Amino acid sequence: MRSSQSLLAICSLLSLSGGSAASSDSDAVIQNANHIFNVIHDSMRQWGSSLHHNGVSFFLANVPAGTQLYHGTSKSTPVNGTEWLAFEPEHAMVFARPHMAPPNRRPEDGRDEDIDRGHHEELRRRQHHGPGDRPPGPPPHFPPGPPPPFEDFEVFEEKEAGYLHTYAAAKDLRLVYIDGMSAAKTKKGTLDSQDVLMFNNTLDDTPKEGERGPMGEFERATKACEMSENEWGGRIDGVIRMEAGFEVILCAFERDLTPVRIIQVKPDSREGGPKGRMHDRTGGPRKDDDGKRRGPPGGPGGPGGGPPGMNSARWMRAVTARYGGIGGDRVSLNYDHFVTAFAYDLDLFQDNSSLPRLGQVPDAELDVVRRDLNALILAHGAGETSRNWQAITDMIVKRYSDELSYLASGEFTDIQSLHQHIETTLSPFIDYSERDNSSEAERCATQFLPLATQDSQVLAARAVHRVAHHVCSTLLEAWAEEDLEFAVQKVQALVDYLDWTSWKECRGCADHEICVVPIWPMGSVADYEKPTCREASRPYDDNGESYWGGIHP
Repeated sequence: MRSSQSLLAICSLLSLSGGSAASSDSDAVIQNANHIFNVIHDSMRQWGSSLHHNGVSFFLANVPAGTQLYHGTSKSTPVNGTEWLAFEPEHAMVFARPHMAPPNRRPEDGRDEDIDRGHHEELRRRQHHGPGDRPPGPPPHFPPGPPPPFEDFEVFEEKEAGYLHTYAAAKDLRLVYIDGMSAAKTKKGTLDSQDVLMFNNTLDDTPKEGERGPMGEFERATKACEMSENEWGGRIDGVIRMEAGFEVILCAFERDLTPVRIIQVKPDSREGGPKGRMHDRTGGPRKDDDGKRRGPPGGPGGPGGGPPGMNSARWMRAVTARYGGIGGDRVSLNYDHFVTAFAYDLDLFQDNSSLPRLGQVPDAELDVVRRDLNALILAHGAGETSRNWQAITDMIVKRYSDELSYLASGEFTDIQSLHQHIETTLSPFIDYSERDNSSEAERCATQFLPLATQDSQVLAARAVHRVAHHVCSTLLEAWAEEDLEFAVQKVQALVDYLDWTSWKECRGCADHEICVVPIWPMGSVADYEKPTCREASRPYDDNGESYWGGIHP
């Protein structure tokens, strides 16, 4: 098996072209350079991944040994096997509560039993302990020094409280990062990269008896871990995904983690959060005086204030603190070698959609992406040294985001003032003794590209160079335009093409406020179109059309 895998890796390396696409697909890289640029810029960031939520890309990710990760549950004994971990304790605390339904969700048909499937608590229901097990007792406390191994913990179940588990990576964790909001259970395409591409439409997401994880979550985790073992030679320990925070689905807790502590959280600590299910006596979602159906806060039917089980402001601040990145070098991505469907000649934007969909692409056309994903994992390591192309995209966005927004704003009243502003912007790249637009555009485009990468065929290098060149050449064209309206239209078209999420960022939020964007399962259409500053303790309004619609079946 492994020899055939190695042969596949060697053969497929010829088609990876320094990143992911075969040479015959080189035109697709150029045509989709703006999307590939945004894939790099948004990666491992809550903000960009929330707006560009339909991910179609895969990165090798490394989480350094010693990194602390968190799990919330009703159990006070360490987890074994396959389960999820959060990067922020506040994220895990949402699920640190007694054995009961997860945060309230409004079922589409009003059935209370379906609320339980709206969000993961545990990927699978862990077995209840038998009569011969030890009785309930206090949660374990670790004295200074190495914590005991997993098997030395007392086994008991506490039904009246929830527990926050803290673990540390026992080694460098080798993970596959699935970009976008790939942990969101929606019908909008957030699951396509897993269900359609990775699992080749083989997922049976019908809820199984005894399974607590929602809508195929346990099966997704199981399939990913089976692929790691059977197809990838055990080279991957799990995956990273994002919804309201980033999470790791880890295949073997007992192998890859060291338990640090397990603490009991405050029982029923729902300060500032929803208090009940908000159902009427019929069991369906409550109706307000206007007759409209209202889901519980935080559910897909009503954007809501946040999850129960902890202070909503604290949870939302933890989530939004990762708008700009996961922080602390807790995750590093290999940007020199990654796989993205944007690098192939695929029709990802059917029916004038503004977001890509893999589910609409004929299955046979996705085989080359699957092949290259396998080859990537078999040929490269998550811990390989690679250039930080995200830092380079940051410099480009920081340099031109405000400038382009201003030039496209319509605030210029005459062409001369617009010309002057563009000239000031481009002046470092102009040789006034010998004007040459082509040379000026290239000098501008390569400002932030290391010299050794300017002719590189690495996918990231090609996409970043293409986008930077398009910015610079468009500014030169607008500078040469004599009609103000036409010049502004060129810049506006550039802004539309780039689709940088920086243009939706809030400005001037007060200390008690956060900038609100839809994060599954919360948020409205208006939140997506124009994110605004809101009170952190109640960021999502009950009014307005839900952005996400219903939960994925």
